[in-house]
Amino acid sequence: MAGTGGDDATDDGEWRFGVDEVGEDGAVAQEPESPPVEPGSPSAENVAFFVVGVALAVGTFALLLL
Repeated sequence: MAGTGGDDATDDGEWRFGVDEVGEDGAVAQEPESPPVEPGSPSAENVAFFVVGVALAVGTFALLLL
């Protein structure tokens, strides 16, 4: 029978990492630090899609309430 062995790597009941691999704070040692997200200026295309989406949402709510 498949899944009767205790050493199956795809077994969901087993831990994926040990404490010695992860560390005390829960971060994997090989995991790279992600750079901070910095604000930028929006492009005209993104603003246009946002405005169209807001207009469609307001129009939909207006039709539902009337």
